[in-house]
Amino acid sequence: MDLEDGKKGRWSCRPERSSMKSLEKAVADYEKAKEKMEASRARYEADLKRFKAAEAAKTEAENLEIVRIIRGMDMTIPELNAFRERMKTELPTLAGFQKEETRADDEFRENERTEGTGEAQEMGQ
Repeated sequence: MDLEDGKKGRWSCRPERSSMKSLEKAVADYEKAKEKMEASRARYEADLKRFKAAEAAKTEAENLEIVRIIRGMDMTIPELNAFRERMKTELPTLAGFQKEETRADDEFRENERTEGTGEAQEMGQ
């Protein structure tokens, strides 16, 4: 037990210098980390705001393009509704047909390459 000035019954209230320095360092580190976190949060919020604005602008541009295309079709509202319903039913069928056509074209090209290579080898002999 530390006694102040060697007198009996009195405790020393002076903290050790090393513990004060470590406390000051811990507080300084805490404050620095807090400032960095707040700056990071501010940057994140600004980036998020920019992203949302860009996303809204992209959606608006897409919508304007759709409106431009639809207006260019020169259809009445009932004609447009009929066209939309027809596309709902026919489009999946057309997409399947296009996939089959593409697959057949790819197979044809592959066969041409394979046959072309064989002919070139026969001519070289």
